[in-house]
Amino acid sequence: MKQRLTDESKNEVAAEEREIKISDEELETLEAKIKVENKFLKMKDIKDDLKDQVEYSVQALEGMLMMEQQKNAELRQDLQISKYRLAVIDKFGDGEL
Repeated sequence: MKQRLTDESKNEVAAEEREIKISDEELETLEAKIKVENKFLKMKDIKDDLKDQVEYSVQALEGMLMMEQQKNAELRQDLQISKYRLAVIDKFGDGEL
């Protein structure tokens, strides 16, 4: 039983680490998109109707960024819990579970 729980926990840790990597990449992408849109807004020759659309785009991207940051924080917390769980499982003797 201990080995099964250990294997499951190791698989959870690996999966959570993959999810965090994907989330980190998404955060980088969103931050880059926001920079592009903000630079676009600073262009002097942008038409007003386009400026309104770009401002809305920036707001939407900022909302997406906040949600992804929250998701990333939760994933990191889940990973920490899984690592602690694995450490607790290791403290049991082979016949104790």
